[in-house]
Amino acid sequence: MFFEAKEVTPQTLLSEVQQLANAKYRFVTMSQTVMDENTLRLFYHFDVNLTMSDLRHNADLCVWEPTDAKGMVHLRMDVNKNERIPSITPVYFCAVLIENETQDQFGVRFSGLPLDYEGAMYLEGEVTHAPYFTMTTVRRPAAKAEAAKDDTAKGEKA
Repeated sequence: MFFEAKEVTPQTLLSEVQQLANAKYRFVTMSQTVMDENTLRLFYHFDVNLTMSDLRHNADLCVWEPTDAKGMVHLRMDVNKNERIPSITPVYFCAVLIENETQDQFGVRFSGLPLDYEGAMYLEGEVTHAPYFTMTTVRRPAAKAEAAKDDTAKGEKA
């Protein structure tokens, strides 16, 4: 990751988000990473004084820490895809779109959404499953990678 994020849990998410709202931070967006077939990592991105919009012109603002003096804050939460996630819409109503999109694309559910498309915001009636698309990074353990090199080398000698 290119930034540090403060870890939160489903139980602490709303209080952390409320603290940011009280400090006049704006909710920018949420991003997601599939950790495994049952775990989704959610990143909530906030800024104050439109800091993120200035990054293109001010490289010195790119100091990525959980709560930096430049006004960017990122929260990280790992969730089980089978458990409901608390919606942050009671604090930031604008999150209703990204939370519904996350339901569509990753199959998770948010509790407390005031406008809940129930996984059908983007998905048409004939589509029977989410997500549309996922990216997976496969990392080969070092021992297997070395064994594969040895096998290749042996094959080249034969």
